[in-house]
Amino acid sequence: MQFVRDKYLLEAVASSLTELFSPQIISERLEGMLKSYDFVSADTLAYFSKRPPLAERDADFALAYVKRQAKTPDAQQAVLEALEFKCDVLWAMLDALYHAYVAPKHIPPGAFVPEDWRSA
Repeated sequence: MQFVRDKYLLEAVASSLTELFSPQIISERLEGMLKSYDFVSADTLAYFSKRPPLAERDADFALAYVKRQAKTPDAQQAVLEALEFKCDVLWAMLDALYHAYVAPKHIPPGAFVPEDWRSA
């Protein structure tokens, strides 16, 4: 990600603060995916099932770092902008998935197609 490469360490770490919400979100999504999609199994989601405590640890580290390092108004503004940027990236990803798989269902060439999995 160019953002992390091109920004100061404080901004790079601040952009990871979306992890503050990951433990709860991941748990909810795991449950929902297992209930709703027959092509998803516990084995498929093994990486994500282990992620909540790691996300909590990572978020705690990032938050402590940002609180320690963002001492000036300019640094605090940079932190807010980094987090806003990361949220914009995540929204763009969700929008792209919605566009591909929900409406208007324009799945890009080479992307996962649920029907293909079922027929395999």
